[in-house]
Amino acid sequence: MTFQRYETKYMLSPIMARKLRKSLPGHLQMDEYGLDTICSLYYDTPDHQLIRRSLEKPVYKEKLRLRSYGPAKETSPIYVELKKKYEGIVYKLICSLLGRQVK
Repeated sequence: MTFQRYETKYMLSPIMARKLRKSLPGHLQMDEYGLDTICSLYYDTPDHQLIRRSLEKPVYKEKLRLRSYGPAKETSPIYVELKKKYEGIVYKLICSLLGRQVK
C-alpha cells in the first residue's frame, strides 16, 4: 500500500497546549484506536545518517521503521514502513508482516 499526504505541524506553548486540551473534549470523539499503543522501531545507519540528515530539514528525507498497533505479539500484524518526504509531501510505502516474527 502506498499513499501520500501533506503534514502540517504546529509548535504550541505550554499555555496554548493546556487551552487546546481543555477545549477538545466537546468537539472530538475517541475512535476505535483511541486507547491503542503504537510501537515503533526506527532504523538508521551505523553513523546515524538518517536522523542527522532529517534534523537538517532537507528538501528530501526518508525514514524506515517497523510498527505495530497494540503490543506486538507473535501473531500480531507488524508493518514495515518506508516514509519519504519531498517538498512538504509525505509518501509512505507500507508492507504487512502478518503473524511473522521479526528479528
